[in-house]
This record gives sequence, C-alpha cells and structure tokens, in this order.
Amino acid sequence: MPRIPRVRALQSLRRASSCSAVPSRTPFASVRAISTTTPAHGLRDKLFKGEAPGPEDPYTQRPEPEDATTNLPQEALQQTRRDRTPRALRETRLAMPPKRTEATTEKELSAVDPNYTPATSLDDLVDIEPVDKWWDQPGHWGPESEFRGFGRAEKLVDREVVEVYLRRAVVEVLALKQAGKLSEWATKKWAEGPRVALNAALETPIVAEEDGASSLGGDGAAIVEQLTREHDEAEVPERVSLEEAQEMVKAWDPSWKDIVLDTEAKFAIRKRLYQLTGSLIPDARLGATRTVRHVLTMAYKQPKPKKLAEVLEQQRGGGFAELPNVRLHSKKIGPIDREIELGRWKVIKEELEKRNLPVTGTADLAGHKERKWVRGVE
Repeated sequence: MPRIPRVRALQSLRRASSCSAVPSRTPFASVRAISTTTPAHGLRDKLFKGEAPGPEDPYTQRPEPEDATTNLPQEALQQTRRDRTPRALRETRLAMPPKRTEATTEKELSAVDPNYTPATSLDDLVDIEPVDKWWDQPGHWGPESEFRGFGRAEKLVDREVVEVYLRRAVVEVLALKQAGKLSEWATKKWAEGPRVALNAALETPIVAEEDGASSLGGDGAAIVEQLTREHDEAEVPERVSLEEAQEMVKAWDPSWKDIVLDTEAKFAIRKRLYQLTGSLIPDARLGATRTVRHVLTMAYKQPKPKKLAEVLEQQRGGGFAELPNVRLHSKKIGPIDREIELGRWKVIKEELEKRNLPVTGTADLAGHKERKWVRGVE
C-alpha cells in the first residue's frame, strides 16, 4: 500500500484549512477602564425591586426594631426560654458580675432622658472597672463570704494538750449518749464555749468498768446544754497551756484511756477533736482504733522537721555534739558569715565602699576579661 502519498495529502489538507481560517474577532483599538465602584442607591435598586429593606448604610446606621412575623403556634411564643444558669450561681449570695449587654444608642437615651448630653471628650466618660477587679469593689465580697473552716486553723502538736481535749471530747460524747441526743448531734457543730465549760467537762469524773464500758460519775445535763446552745463564730475561747495540761494529765487516773468505743462514739470524738485541736484522723486509721488510747495515738503526730539541723538537734546532735570541731547550723554558712564571725567584715565593707565597689554581688561590673580570652570572645 502506498503510504507516502497519503501523508502528503494530509499535509496539504492542513495547509488549506489554515489558509481559509479567518479570525472571528477583531482586535480592540483601545482598552476601556473598568471601575468597581457603584453608587449605593444604584446597587440597591438593581438588587431589590421596589423599596430596599434595611438602612441605606448598614455600617453606620442601626436598623429599627420591627415586629418579626413567625409561623410558630401561640403556645411556643408564650413559652419562656429556659434559664441555663447553674443553680449555684442563681442561689448564691454573692453579687455576680452582670451579663454582657449592648450599649444604649444616643437616640434611645435622648428619648428616655431629655437632659442627656453626649460626651465630647475622654474626661467626660465614666470610668468602669474591668471584670477582673469586680471582687475588689465594695459590696461584692465581704466578711460574710469568707471561708470559715470547721477545724482549728493552728494544729496543736503537744501530746499533753491533745490528751486534755481528747478527755473533754470523751466526756461530752458520754453526756450526749446519756441524754439520748448523740445520734441527733453527731453530725452537727458543737459550741466550744468559754474556759468555764472546758473546766466543767474536765472536772466530771469518768467511771471505767472492767469490760471496757464507761459512764459519767456526775450529771451531764449542764454539759449537754452547753453543747447544744447557739454559739458565736467570733467568740475566741481561752486555750490550755502546756504547763496546765501537764499538771492535769498527772492528776487523772490512766484507766479512762482503756474505754472501748463504738463506731458512733469514735466518729463523734474524731469530729470534736478535729474542731478543738486541728488533728484529723483518717477514716482508715479510725476504723482500726478500738479504745481511747488508740485514738490518742492516732491523733497525736509529731510534726516532721523542716530542716536536717532540726533532725540532728532532736537526736541530741546526732553524735556530733561531742566533737569539738563540728557545729550545727540551720542555714548555709557563706564567706560573709565567716568574716562576720571573725570580726573582719566591717573593715572589708568600708574598704569596698571607698573604692565604689559593690558590697555584695557584681552590680554593673563586667565579668572576668580572662574568661572571654580563653573562650575566644572579644
């Protein structure tokens, strides 16, 4: 088959088509400038047929409120919107910050107050505190909103003082149990009362039997009346000193510590002891207690020393007290402390001040020049 003549026929066809093609568009002689700015009225008239809704300039003019029409039933319109504010905030006594609202326009203020005059300078505006300073303003946070803990703020660490208040708690629990009011007052806060109430509870004898049972040797009606009365939160009772507690503990018969306690009595004693001494017995340890002696062991806990020097002092020097060349200090001893001990620091300080050199630290002086040389830094 002859292939070459057919290829020549295709080439001639392409030449004929290219010669007979005529451009459909004529080139523009000039380019017209295109502008994107259109008058606002003309654009609004083109977008809407008839009167256009809304203000003419939506960026500077606020639309007037209109009664919106809706297809919802009347029951849905009358139903109020649910308040999703948490219950704790709705029932709180605190003055909470107001919700964010929209400022009233000048036209609306003029309709309400005819004597309203707009501010013309920054000095005429009212200075409003920000939200982060809301609680510092008067009336927003008062003494009634301050936290009041149940237990004593300062924890008692002396064993004799803790034992005195433990005996008072035991006497009060026995008095309430004898009056049949322990179940009622086990979860309430008892009045601490003055020093007279403390002495009356400590002077009441405790009768301990062989089987671990116990009872009061006197009348506990006065003690119950003192506990159940209305107490003043601001009342500060007189505390027992360490010397007084030591004398009281020596005068008591130690058999009262062998009293067997039930679950209700242990809970009431733990609560009362926490209120008086600030020592809180954990639930796990309270469940393991059986007698008053066990409760005393759990309630008294010697505080841990904060520094190693205190530990060594409690251990009578830790074996270093007998060494003549060893001393214990509660802080780190520096060069200045050594110079003060030798009596030379006063002279050194005067000489440094004469030369306008810093007494302590480096002040604005540069570092060692030799160090920069070694590191190769100029």
